Amino acid sequence: MPRFQSCFAACLLPVTLLGLVSPAQPQAAEKIPVIFDCDIGNDIDDSFALALIMASPELELRGVTTVSGDTMTRAWMVCRFLTMLDRKDIPVAAGAAPQPEQKIEGMVQYRNHPAPIYNRTSKPSKLTAVEFMYGQLKANPGKITLIAVGPLTNIARLLNDHPDCKPWIKRLVIMGGAVRVGYNNKPPAEPEWNIKLDPKAAQAVLASGVPLTVAPLDATTMVKLEAPQRQQFFAAGSLLTWQVEAMYQLWDRPTPVLYDPVAVALAFEEKFCKLEDLYLEVDDQGLMKIGQGKANARVATSIKADEFLKWYVDRVAKAYPAAPPKPPANFAKPVAQGGFPHRIHTFEDFETDIEKRWWMSGKAEKAIAPPGRGRACRAVLTLDFDDLQGQMKTMYNAVVFNPVPGPPMGKNTRLSFRYYLKGTDTIRVQLYSLTKGYHRYLSLEKLPQEKWQYATVDMTEMRRPDGTGGPLAENERIDDIQFYIDPKAEIIVDDIVLYDAAPPEEKRPFPKNIHYTGWFDSGKQGKEWPGSFDIVQKQGYFWHAAKSVANAETGEPWIELHLRGERPLGAVTQLVFRYQLTGADTLKVVLGNRTAKEKQTVELKGLKKGEWAEATVDFSADAKPTKPKKGDKADELHFLLPKGAELLLDDVLLFEPGEKP
Repeated sequence: MPRFQSCFAACLLPVTLLGLVSPAQPQAAEKIPVIFDCDIGNDIDDSFALALIMASPELELRGVTTVSGDTMTRAWMVCRFLTMLDRKDIPVAAGAAPQPEQKIEGMVQYRNHPAPIYNRTSKPSKLTAVEFMYGQLKANPGKITLIAVGPLTNIARLLNDHPDCKPWIKRLVIMGGAVRVGYNNKPPAEPEWNIKLDPKAAQAVLASGVPLTVAPLDATTMVKLEAPQRQQFFAAGSLLTWQVEAMYQLWDRPTPVLYDPVAVALAFEEKFCKLEDLYLEVDDQGLMKIGQGKANARVATSIKADEFLKWYVDRVAKAYPAAPPKPPANFAKPVAQGGFPHRIHTFEDFETDIEKRWWMSGKAEKAIAPPGRGRACRAVLTLDFDDLQGQMKTMYNAVVFNPVPGPPMGKNTRLSFRYYLKGTDTIRVQLYSLTKGYHRYLSLEKLPQEKWQYATVDMTEMRRPDGTGGPLAENERIDDIQFYIDPKAEIIVDDIVLYDAAPPEEKRPFPKNIHYTGWFDSGKQGKEWPGSFDIVQKQGYFWHAAKSVANAETGEPWIELHLRGERPLGAVTQLVFRYQLTGADTLKVVLGNRTAKEKQTVELKGLKKGEWAEATVDFSADAKPTKPKKGDKADELHFLLPKGAELLLDDVLLFEPGEKP
C-alpha cells in the first residue's frame, strides 16, 4: 500500500482500535513532596532513613530540618551527606533554641571534616526549621508531607507559631511512641525516646487535628539490620551507601534498628505494615497509650520485618552506582627509623583523649591494639582531604590526625607509624602543607597484613598527584597527617611520630614511647601551650621559645608547662630539652600530677650559660619512692630557677627511651 494510503487508512480507524495499535505510554506517578525533620547524629537510623528518601523515586525531598540538641551541627552533617550526592539544591534548616538536650557523640566527626569546615558543601539555611517549613507549606498548600523522626519540638512549634498552616499539611508521618509493644518486644513500660525528650510537643501534635500516621515501636523495634543484610548493603560501595556507612562506623555499634526508615516508607508505601485508626494520647512523662475518643492517628501496629528489610536493602543498595577509587601512585620504599630524632614535631599514640578533637578521621580501637598498648585508631570512611587534585567522587578508609597547631618542618622530615592492615597491602600516606596550600603524598605497597608492623617514610619523597609541588622543604608548616586505603579494606594506626631525622653521629635509640612534646613555634600560650611563661618570637633554638616569668606566689623565676591532660608514663621516664640559661648554672625540674598531688624534683647543676645547649633528666634513676613507674600519670612540668636567672626553653620531650641495639 502506498504510504499516503496507509496514513489515510489509519485516519479512518476507530479511536479504540487506534489505542490497540499504538498504546499510550503510562504516566509516571506524581512525586510526593516531603520535608524530613530529623535528629541525625545520635542513633544511626536517621542516616538510613535519609538514604531511603534519596533512593525512592516516589519522593521529592523539598528540604531537611534538624531537631534536638546542637541542631546546627546536625544540619551541617546533612549538608555534607547531600553534597556527596550532588544535591546541594536541597535546603537544610536547623531548629531554633530551645531544644531538648541530646549530645552528639562519635558521629560528630562526620561534621568535623574539611568538607563542611572549608565550605566544600552546601550551607544550612539562614531560616530556622519552623520558618522554612512554614514557607514551604504556604507556597504549596495541601501538597507537602512532613516526616518527623526525632522529638516533635519543631513540629509542635510550627503548629503553635503558625496555626494557619494546619490545613496546608497534607500528612504528618512520625516515628515515635509505643502502643502495645515497646522496647525488646515487651509491653510498653517506659516512654519511647523521641516522645520522652519532649512530651508536651507530642501532646500538641496529637491534639492538632493534622492528618497523622504513626510508626511506633510496635512496627519498628524488630526491624534489625543483621550482618548478612548489612554486608549486602555496604557492599554496594556507592556514594549513597558510603555516607551511611561512614556514620555507621562512627556510631560504633553492631546492629542498627531501622526505626526511622519505617516512617519514611509509610509516606508512600504501606504494604509492609498493618495499620489501625486509633486515638492516641501521651502523658507528661512521654508514655503513649490508646485513649477513648475519635481516632486522631493512623497507626502501624505490626510489620512484616523480613520483607521490609529485603525491600529496603535492595532499593537503597541499587539506587546509585558503585564509585571505587583509582589505584594510588608515587610509590616509595620504607626507610630506617634512625636514631634519636634531631627534633620531634608532633606525635599521637591514641592512648588518651587529649587530642581526640583532632582525630579528623578514625575511631578508637581497643580489640586490636599493638602489644603493650591500650588502644589505637581504626580507619573510617572519608573523602580525600585533597580537594584540589584528589579524587572527590569516591571515598576511602582513612586515619587522619591533625597536629594543632601545625608545626614547621626541618630539613629531613620523616614519619614513623605502626599499622595493622587487612584486605590490602597498600597505604597512601599524605600530608597537607599550610605554607603551600596543597597536599603531597607517597604510597607503600607489598606490605604485610594482619600483624602489627612499623613503617617509616621519607616525607621529602612526597609529591602532588600530578607529580608537581616539589619536595617538602625546611620551615614549611604542615597539617593533617593522613593514611588512606581501599574503602573495603581495614587499617589500624598507632604511634604516629613526625620528626626531623637523627644526624649520622646520633647514638641514642629512637624513643620507645613519647608522652609529650613542646616546641612553641606556632600557637598561643594559654591555648595550645597552657602554663606560666611567655613565648618569645624567633629567639628559640629552632624558631620560637618559652621564656621564664615570675611565679605569682613566690616571685621567683620559673616556667610551668601544663601537659594538656594526664599523660600515662612508661617503665622508664626521661626528659630532654634545649635551654639557654643566663644568671645561673643550676635549675630544678619537677614532674608532677596536680590531680594526684604527686611530684618528683631533679636538680641539674653545672649547666652551660648564655648559649643553647641540651639537657637530659632521667626521673627513673632517682632511688626515692617518689620516682615515676609504669602506669603513673603526669600532667605538668616545672622549671625552677634561682632568683635573678632567666631561661629560654625549646624542644621539650617527655618520653620512654628505646632499647639500644
